[in-house]
Amino acid sequence: MRYGSICFIVWAAVAPVVAQRNAPTLPPSSQAMATYLAGIARTADPVENVYMNRARARGISSLLQRKLAPQQEMQLRVKIATELLQGGMAQEAVAQLEYVYAEIKKKKVPVKESYFRNLRDLLGIAYLRVGGEKSGVPPHDWVFPMGPGEATSLPAGPRKAIELYESNLKGAPDELATRWLLNIAYMTLGEYPDKVPAAWRIPPTAFASEYAIGRFVDIAAAAGVDAVGHAGGSVVDDFDGDGLLDIVASSRGLTDPLRFFRNEGDGTFDEWTERAGLRGQLGGLNLAHADYDNDGDRDLLVLRGAWMGEAGRHPNSLLQNQGGGAFVDATREAGVFSLHPTHSAAWGDYDNDGWLDLYVGNESSPAPRPPHPCELFRNNGDGTFSDVAAAVGVADVGFVKGLVWGDYDNDGMLDLYLSHLNGDNVLYHNEGGHFSEVAEAAGVSEPYVSFPTWFWDYDNDGWQDILVAGFDMEDLDDMAAVYLDRPLGAEHPRLYHNRGDGTFADVATETGLDRVILPMGANFGDLDNDGWLDAYFGTGMPDLRAILPNRMFRNAGGQRFQDVTTAGGFGTLQKGHGISFADFDHDGDQDIYQALGAAFEGDVYRNALLENPGHGHHWLTLFVQGTRANRDGIGARIQVRVVTVAGATRDIYATVGSGGSFGSSPLRQELGLGNAMAIEFVEVTWPGDSVRQRFAGLEVDRAYRLIEGEQASQRVVLRRFDLSPGD
Repeated sequence: MRYGSICFIVWAAVAPVVAQRNAPTLPPSSQAMATYLAGIARTADPVENVYMNRARARGISSLLQRKLAPQQEMQLRVKIATELLQGGMAQEAVAQLEYVYAEIKKKKVPVKESYFRNLRDLLGIAYLRVGGEKSGVPPHDWVFPMGPGEATSLPAGPRKAIELYESNLKGAPDELATRWLLNIAYMTLGEYPDKVPAAWRIPPTAFASEYAIGRFVDIAAAAGVDAVGHAGGSVVDDFDGDGLLDIVASSRGLTDPLRFFRNEGDGTFDEWTERAGLRGQLGGLNLAHADYDNDGDRDLLVLRGAWMGEAGRHPNSLLQNQGGGAFVDATREAGVFSLHPTHSAAWGDYDNDGWLDLYVGNESSPAPRPPHPCELFRNNGDGTFSDVAAAVGVADVGFVKGLVWGDYDNDGMLDLYLSHLNGDNVLYHNEGGHFSEVAEAAGVSEPYVSFPTWFWDYDNDGWQDILVAGFDMEDLDDMAAVYLDRPLGAEHPRLYHNRGDGTFADVATETGLDRVILPMGANFGDLDNDGWLDAYFGTGMPDLRAILPNRMFRNAGGQRFQDVTTAGGFGTLQKGHGISFADFDHDGDQDIYQALGAAFEGDVYRNALLENPGHGHHWLTLFVQGTRANRDGIGARIQVRVVTVAGATRDIYATVGSGGSFGSSPLRQELGLGNAMAIEFVEVTWPGDSVRQRFAGLEVDRAYRLIEGEQASQRVVLRRFDLSPGD
């Protein structure tokens, strides 16, 4: 029997039942999608799906019944152990690896010393994860760098890992990845830095922040939003129309549910997944939201199949908000049903007709695998879409990991930027009815291996700049090299400053962003309300040894980005994905919600909600509402002119949207004003006709609705509450 057949039979026998008995009846279209997605989970083949690790381990284990040479058996057991470890069964993985280690010596199986070194390396990470099986998550909180008061309650595993890593370093002292993991292991015991041997210690000064931003505390558990899951997306907005910001989180596992958390306005959230009609919406690595039908309710898009190649031919879901936070699956009815591996999508009105269009970035692997062209779904204005990608010149074929709309030349028409993994990035210039590819001429085609991206005006000069982050770390030694000033082979982000003439200059080095980060989820916001946009990167990759802190960078006046990771408590070592900046409690500063967890079956974690401690600066929240333009004004450009305490004027710019390519922030614009004492005016350039509308009489620390065509702003009273009332 083929290995694939063995795995398939075992999987089919143990696949979880995803249908729920006695649950509220779903609308027919939602039930049809739920049935379709359940079928994908039920028939998934572990041979093709490398993330179904427990089924793969069982399938490989069945081969041990055959008569095998000692070397073959040991190789097979290492494969089983690897799948067990990736499947969250660390103790069982340890047992297999310890058996292999002992049997090789006992039977004198001819292997090189490097084999034992690799075996100890794998055993080390297995021991670090021992203890997570019962809770379903790793046994450590792992907010970097862990100090003496943060020791794990399960010290045996890390203690054994230290023994193995030190053994490897004695034979290969230049293995920086091992040195890094050794320091991490000591941290989990609360023994860093004092107990780390001096020769292998990474000094605490290497992790020092460059600015005291204040500590952001994770309150997700108390708030009821610490959902445990795999890698996933995050969307924050008001989905039920009560004025409070809700959370929707996805998780990429084939049987993982979409989760809807309704903001109760008292520091807690109530799970509304069933009530919202989202039962059966399984999987989804990323999310995007917008009001595509201009009815005043924000709709959802769930993106599926990423990183899975041909096994990822899964449908996305377009979920239409019926009002009050009740959703109906409109994927087929809207004409956006297709079967491609997809990670990224973005909403924007490329033809300025007042209706949001949808660009979907699909992942195409190299030939001979079939291509998966990207799709541009033009909004027909009647609830349906038509794919016009080929007709307008944007049917890109590449491994698309991020995409964003933005008007980089301020001509009133949205342009499109695509981030490729293993390929030149793409910039499509909108020429009115057709697009031309101008990345090389504009100077924005790097890095060759990239992931998250966005448009933003980081220096407040009125021109949208581009950030695109590298995603290349073939050598895990770079994890430590970053902090030891050693040569690096990994990619760093590019920060493309808009020159205002259709070209860009990479200023990553000048601004301090030429650092190896390895980001996946990422987004931007204003941590301290100083009016300068900051950037948060969720880090990692599937390899369990890739234990990297998530990284936060504060924008210091548009001149330089300061690493504030450790000062702010942002450096979780869990794999970081969808990120949303949002003022959940209406106190004027932005908190952060982040989806944590990774790709492999057992690499799950709790999502985080980081509460902003406040920084004493002023703020302004704007609800931009289009009439001729799309309802939420996506693509509208905002200029806020303020008067500072010194009597000078200053301009702060923003563009209405949800932020970066992996994480979705509210469409209301939450703007920091720094030490402004007064607002001179707010000017909105509406998408569609580029009409500039100026609003006067606005005050700091207030919220307003700005309606296209109406001269007076409308004051919006936000219900303020304590996000952590127990403190």
